[in-house]
Amino acid sequence: MNHNPRQGEKSELAVASELMSQGYGVSFPFGHNYQYDLIVDTDGSLYRVQVKTAKQEGGNRYFIQSGSNHYDEAHVDLLAGYSEDDVPVFFVPVCEATGRRQRVTYTDLDQMGSDENRDRANHISEYRFEQAVKRTQTESCPDQD
Repeated sequence: MNHNPRQGEKSELAVASELMSQGYGVSFPFGHNYQYDLIVDTDGSLYRVQVKTAKQEGGNRYFIQSGSNHYDEAHVDLLAGYSEDDVPVFFVPVCEATGRRQRVTYTDLDQMGSDENRDRANHISEYRFEQAVKRTQTESCPDQD
């Protein structure tokens, strides 16, 4: 897998900028010894975010790949996918990240054909920051304290 540090830095800044434009506080850890790239403050709760550059996978689907890294909830709360294409950043709770590749679709729900397709689509509407944070606080994700 090609790794371009400059692209990673651009992605981190773009995700930070989008979160700040939504009113969240964003901090960067000092140094490179952390599994996360950003710390997001949501009214006093802090979330550790690992930023990945998203790649297009046919049509309106994008994916992020964790490579050989396995992120766990003890060190990272959310994975963020950023693409230079004109699509919103998406966020995946680490507790839901199974396998090395996480996919999200931007296809309109009305165009997906069946309820089954809609149910398994990983639609962007469920992968915005606020929705992903809510899922880290539910039974599907163990307590993060």
